[in-house]
Amino acid sequence: MQGRQLTNTEFEATRRRMVDVATALLQAEGREACTLRRVAAEAGMSRSTPYTYFSDKEALIDSVRAAALHALSDHCEAAVAAAGDLAGRVRALGQAYLDFAFAHASLYDLIFEAYSAGVEHQAAAARYRAIAAGPLGEARTAGLSTLPPERLGAVLWAATHGLIALRRAGKVDEAAFDTLLADTREVLAFGFVPRTVAE
Repeated sequence: MQGRQLTNTEFEATRRRMVDVATALLQAEGREACTLRRVAAEAGMSRSTPYTYFSDKEALIDSVRAAALHALSDHCEAAVAAAGDLAGRVRALGQAYLDFAFAHASLYDLIFEAYSAGVEHQAAAARYRAIAAGPLGEARTAGLSTLPPERLGAVLWAATHGLIALRRAGKVDEAAFDTLLADTREVLAFGFVPRTVAE
């Protein structure tokens, strides 16, 4: 006798629970722990149940990656919303990005792994870009930047990602990192300001 068909809400709730379990495993034990069998066991499901939701381990990992991007977006969105003026919102966006990268290193690494992005991840990435474009677009409208948000965002991402990589690789200690971060912000902030060429 065939069991009752799940509603869309029930299906998505179960799928989300599996992604949450896989995310916890990834952070605690690494990517290799995120097998469909292990996730099923941790979630209290039969071994075959995960295949109703994911074709294989990589499909599950893709969903964890998208969820990680949404978590980054949540963190940045909250920080920007709590900030005051425009300068504060831009600063809060960058600080929230840094905080997430250091607090959730395995998820941060997963976000930037080389892979073929699916629809789920593309939507998550578009959400993050929209959140970042908010204060950066305001900066251009206010005359504080000559670059459009997408180009300014790329510059900030490259600088921030590089700082994170240096710190995590142990190339700079905490004190040196704080100084480098402050100097980078100073240099980039100066670079935002429209300049006129002296005649």
